[in-house]
Amino acid sequence: MATTSLPRTSNRSAVLAALLSGAEVDRQQLIADTGLSRATVFRIVDDLMAEALVREGRRVLREGPGRQSTTVGFNGAAALVCGIDLGGTNCRAVVADALGRALIRSRDATPRGASARELAAWVADRVAGLVADHGGGAPLHTVTIGLPGVITGDGRSVVNSHNLGQIKGTEFIEAVSALLGVETVVGNDSNLALLGELQYGSLPDRDTAVLLAMGTGLGSAVSFDGRVMVGRTGLLGEFGRLPLPGRPERLRDLLSGADLVAYARTRGVTVPRAQALFAEPGRYAELLAEVDAALTHLVTVVALAYEPGTVVLTGGFSESFDTGQLAAISDRVADAVGVRSAVRRSDLGDSGGLLGSMASSLGRLHTSLGVSPEHLASVAVDRAAAVERLATCPADTRTPGTYPHTTHHQEAEG
Repeated sequence: MATTSLPRTSNRSAVLAALLSGAEVDRQQLIADTGLSRATVFRIVDDLMAEALVREGRRVLREGPGRQSTTVGFNGAAALVCGIDLGGTNCRAVVADALGRALIRSRDATPRGASARELAAWVADRVAGLVADHGGGAPLHTVTIGLPGVITGDGRSVVNSHNLGQIKGTEFIEAVSALLGVETVVGNDSNLALLGELQYGSLPDRDTAVLLAMGTGLGSAVSFDGRVMVGRTGLLGEFGRLPLPGRPERLRDLLSGADLVAYARTRGVTVPRAQALFAEPGRYAELLAEVDAALTHLVTVVALAYEPGTVVLTGGFSESFDTGQLAAISDRVADAVGVRSAVRRSDLGDSGGLLGSMASSLGRLHTSLGVSPEHLASVAVDRAAAVERLATCPADTRTPGTYPHTTHHQEAEG
């Protein structure tokens, strides 16, 4: 039994992977792309069509004898996925089809005063409304939520959240999973932002990379061979806790937005946002020199810890660093410890976490359909098109209720 089922599973995986780019191809092209026999490809395509995962396309005109052919394409409307970037200030969500094409997005102020269960109900209601109003009747398969905090490796508990304290523990995760009623995965927002950079940015897939997220807090993530690493306790890469050399302040006090504003106040400087310091470099030169030294120290630490080819900055005031300044930091680190890491700003900006959450959900959907990890890694992703689609797809403007009871979801469940 196993000797026949394993090859059949692998063959199905190969055909699905060839179709998941979204392009319509004819069966002859599938035979060439997969290296499978004609009979195998035709049988698998027929099976996938019966499951409504593949649909017939346009007719292909061929010269000479033999039956005419039609193209086939993966049915993006077969299922929906959702990615959520839940921050201490804003919550952003995107619903996409089974090919990762964004259909609808939203951005709302996070109800910071909500309890864990109220926040879970608010998130679940927002997702249910987006699916009901814009999903075209397709079923929601998987939701991934990026959270601003330390999350255990199994994704079941938030160890700590500097910006959204009510999600600490298991209550929020358990409540939102139950209310959504589909596979729900939570992850650290920095890890998902790095996944977004790997999937849709320009990071080399096989290079070691580190992402430093300078948002309301300071987060980091690391990938080896294209895979984002997750520690057992969730503390992997929590460099913001490290004290600055010879000082009582920690790295996050100078490299996260809210903490830098608070630190500036202790130095007699009052600004509404950290970016205001960079807008007047002459006036705030001493403070900015401290920020530069702190970032150099952090890059030195991650260079020695991981030897990354690239260090990507994202979030908050990361855009305030110019290319020359980042190159100078790279040079200083190389001179000090002998590790050369290119330090640069993110390609995706604040969309990285949302795209990473979407990519996580999409990968789980495709795995559930029978695509192996090996074939999943080979899927041709049109990165630029995915990023543009997210930026240009409609934005839902419905104002969420205060702490709703997920009425959309309950109606959909029957």
